[in-house]
Amino acid sequence: MKKYTGRIIVPVLFFVLILPYYIGGLGHEERGFSAFAGIYLVVILTIAWCLGAIYDHKRKTIALLQDSEGRYRIFSNYSKELVNSFNEVIFQTDDKGKWLYLNPAWKSMSGASVNESLGLHFSKHMDNNSYQDVLKAFADSFHRGDKYFRADIKLNAKKGTSWVEAFVKLIYDDAGKFIGTAGILSEINERKHAEEKLVSLNEHLAITSSKLSTAAQLAAGIAHEVRNPMTAIMGFVKLIKDGGAEKQEYYDIIFSEINRIEKVLNELLLLSKPTGAVFLEKDIKESCNHAVTLLETNAVLNNIQIHKNYDSEPIFMYFDENQIKQVLINMIKNSIESMPNGGNIFVSINEKNGEVFLSILDEGDGIPENSLQKVGEPFFTTKTSGTGLGLSVCFRIIEKHGGKVFITSELKKGTKIVCIFPTVQQKQYSENENVKIRDLE
Repeated sequence: MKKYTGRIIVPVLFFVLILPYYIGGLGHEERGFSAFAGIYLVVILTIAWCLGAIYDHKRKTIALLQDSEGRYRIFSNYSKELVNSFNEVIFQTDDKGKWLYLNPAWKSMSGASVNESLGLHFSKHMDNNSYQDVLKAFADSFHRGDKYFRADIKLNAKKGTSWVEAFVKLIYDDAGKFIGTAGILSEINERKHAEEKLVSLNEHLAITSSKLSTAAQLAAGIAHEVRNPMTAIMGFVKLIKDGGAEKQEYYDIIFSEINRIEKVLNELLLLSKPTGAVFLEKDIKESCNHAVTLLETNAVLNNIQIHKNYDSEPIFMYFDENQIKQVLINMIKNSIESMPNGGNIFVSINEKNGEVFLSILDEGDGIPENSLQKVGEPFFTTKTSGTGLGLSVCFRIIEKHGGKVFITSELKKGTKIVCIFPTVQQKQYSENENVKIRDLE
């Protein structure tokens, strides 16, 4: 009955109001007035009923609105409490990238309060590399017409740097104009640390694998290198045993050949031994000579000559000798393998304007132009039996020594690799400084 209240009360009220006039008129002109009065009464009651219906409808609408408002308030409060309870940061920015909304989790993530962050550009809280990554991901999504993108961000929080993962939605108005973004920031420090450990482990395994592979491939040359001095030693020992003269000269030759064997074996052990990186100030020419010594016999067996062209003065760098030897051996070995019919390899080291230029030029088959850009990528190789890890490891070692690599090649004419390193003077290290950096890989 409540929903018909207006349609009952309003006609009754109208009837009560007009009843005295209706009775009075009926008393004066009973016959002539009764038909008109009846019609008039019906019209009035109809209008009253319609007004009552309108009243009932409005009252129902108001009740629904009040109920909806109550539900909205309950939902709004619940949503607010729910959003505020999230550990993830929920955010919104305008089309310029300024924060419009941040939930309370922002303070625990960044160390900055919500009030002092609102209105600031989002780039204020991240390092430059992350900012460039976000801009690139946004531009790619915007041009492709995608509405979502994700990015890993290094956040400059007050408690220190922190890695977060951003899921971002691009917001457009009804006309299709970009008006801002909204999304979620989640901490991924544990995941990033696990990824870094995995990358470090993979690099360490790749370096060790490359070293052992190189050592195995050098086995024939090492055997030949050791056999020659052993033959000389056995010959002179026999002469001494038979009472030959000039024994002191024999001893000198014997010890010289033993030192030669020890030098080769030490180089082989250094190559295969998995040690942590130790950065020391050394003459790069000496390390290069050691690597060439280890490979010369292997080159001769393949009818290849290695030519050295160094500056006359020592060239000091700050480097891990074991790793730089690994780079040199790997690159020279690649040059040897690229010349199945023999040829020449030119190894040059010189210093200019505070930089060390180390170049290796061969007369091998060369690298196709479409493959040149991929050289150094993990698992990419032009060899039929290669793993594609050797040069990748070398490039990482060079990069961690502050160096750069440039490769030029021409088919059937050869390949040139130029490595550029900073000298000790450029980095301003003292002469007696010996700093050890462990776990470079």
